[in-house]
Amino acid sequence: MTLNVIAIGAVAHAANINSVLEAYGRGPDSLSRKLTTVADPVWTETATHLFMSDQGVTEEFVTVLLGFPNGDLPPLPEGSVWGADGVISAEDALAAIDGANFKVFVSSGDVSPAAQVAAAVAAEGLYLIPFNPDP
Repeated sequence: MTLNVIAIGAVAHAANINSVLEAYGRGPDSLSRKLTTVADPVWTETATHLFMSDQGVTEEFVTVLLGFPNGDLPPLPEGSVWGADGVISAEDALAAIDGANFKVFVSSGDVSPAAQVAAAVAAEGLYLIPFNPDP
């Protein structure tokens, strides 16, 4: 079964959430798509939240994400330590991934990515900020 993840983080904590995900090995700026609490936003609307949509993830990654609200930090690659050599501190990481700041939605491959995003965003009372129409 293919698992898909939508993860939403408050803008105030997004940089640290991204640092946690990067320390785990997911790459920089995982949360990057803009959301707002304002209905019918235009592309210049200020983001209140950011999200990521990751299709076809492993059960291990889902388990790691679902552990965040319980205060479970993800395992780090060998040789990495929380708070050392550019890795976010454990204290800052735990504050960022608290369940009030970071929400995870998991679905199977039976639902289209667009429908998954729409359901997760609506569940949080948020709205997608459209991309700049004149890049």
